[in-house]
Amino acid sequence: MSHLVVDQVKEGDVIPAVLELSDVAVGYVRGEPVLRDVTISIRLGEAVALVGRNGTGKSTLLRTMRGFLLPFDGQVMLKGHPLQSMSPQTLAATIGFLSPGIPQAHILVDEVIELSSLGRLKSMQQLEASDHPDVFSEVSGFGARFLDEMSSGQQRKIMLLALVAQWTDVLLMDEPELHLDLPSLRELHGLISWATAKGKSVVLSTHNLETIRVLPDRLYVVGDKTVREAPRTEETVQALLEGNGYVPRA
Repeated sequence: MSHLVVDQVKEGDVIPAVLELSDVAVGYVRGEPVLRDVTISIRLGEAVALVGRNGTGKSTLLRTMRGFLLPFDGQVMLKGHPLQSMSPQTLAATIGFLSPGIPQAHILVDEVIELSSLGRLKSMQQLEASDHPDVFSEVSGFGARFLDEMSSGQQRKIMLLALVAQWTDVLLMDEPELHLDLPSLRELHGLISWATAKGKSVVLSTHNLETIRVLPDRLYVVGDKTVREAPRTEETVQALLEGNGYVPRA
């Protein structure tokens, strides 16, 4: 599929879905779903946020979208094909995944970039010379440094840039703000805006109110074993702050 540049989309154009979940039930033990009846369509070039309290299933849903977990029921489609029918190589070339944890491997940053890009890029320097967002200048030139010898914030920035290096159509981010200070958080927002402008789809889980207020095109609240779309309004934010989730009006 050719890449869609969102700036070129005209009013009235139908933007295709790249990732679709239909009546999906997800979890770890059959018969005990964490979430059920999940139907979501992710379009090219949009940012979608998953919000909700800890333990409600946001990470489980993202892992199912990536193919790490198979749904108990329903269907996950990627570019019109069943996700579970795709090879690991095809999935890795199409969906990037950022986990909340940082790999504690004694590995050079250049090697992280090469592995993440599936060999397309050989170094941090090549990434910086390619089409990439102008963010996280603090770690520029870190190619010869070891990942496990950096601060947690620096590691997080490297992993976010490695996600960009994958150049996949879909970017899944599980709490990408972890370990980032406020200026870096705003750079993260810039990275995501850059990615969606390039026609990439971003799905992220977040607890960050600034992210919820300024970033996503659509917002989904995860809780009570369901996923519900909610308006990106101050009413929704206040409901989340109060810990009550969001209940759509009748």
